[in-house]
Amino acid sequence: MWLLFEQPLNEKIRSYLRIEAVTQQVQAHQPFQLAHGELAFFRSLFELMELVDRADLRSDLLKDIDKQLQNIERWRQYPGVDQQQLASFAELLTGNQQQLQQQARPTAELKTDNLLAALRQRLTIPGGCGSFDLPLLHFWLAQPLEQRQQQALAWLKLLQPYTDTISRMLELLRSSGHWQDSLAMSGCYQATAEHNIDLLRVRIPAEHRVYPAISAHRNRFTIHLVNADTGKSDHRNLPLQLSLSLEQQ
Repeated sequence: MWLLFEQPLNEKIRSYLRIEAVTQQVQAHQPFQLAHGELAFFRSLFELMELVDRADLRSDLLKDIDKQLQNIERWRQYPGVDQQQLASFAELLTGNQQQLQQQARPTAELKTDNLLAALRQRLTIPGGCGSFDLPLLHFWLAQPLEQRQQQALAWLKLLQPYTDTISRMLELLRSSGHWQDSLAMSGCYQATAEHNIDLLRVRIPAEHRVYPAISAHRNRFTIHLVNADTGKSDHRNLPLQLSLSLEQQ
């Protein structure tokens, strides 16, 4: 089994990855199948709201969509390209673009919800969500499961133009890199790229019980392998697989 680690090399991709991770968390909690899972859902939802509220996120996504649509137009000129697939992808991106243009403030409606507003204040207090603190929450928890699930989906749908677009951008970014076999000599690997790197992906065999400490900047990076059992540098010669997703020009 290979363990996968991802290292963003700029703030924009770092933000995308954080939003992706929290989106996955909130979606996993949304079915409310575990006891007391609702509070985990709300904590993840509030994290997602804060991340999506970043001032430059919308403009970054719109710029990325424009770049991808321009790339698609160039790819149309290449012989043997699947034109139907390109058209389908362009349609999806155009849909994302239109949704983002129509929704300048993604969390505005969520912030006016009475339950969410009350919960957001109390969740910062240890043990602050008891029935005596938040009777509204405990009324909501007593509603049928299906009703609570549908309400949670409605909240998430308000953020979907952003979360869906980020998921699509990261899918494209990851697919632009190609896996290559490499070797960390004495537990260290260094490399440079001709162009700036957006995302560095590293795969390491789980059997070696190491994880990477990555130092990276724009078009160069260093990977030091750390032994998970000792917490110290591992100096063995160990195999790696690397994938570099380069910054789009």
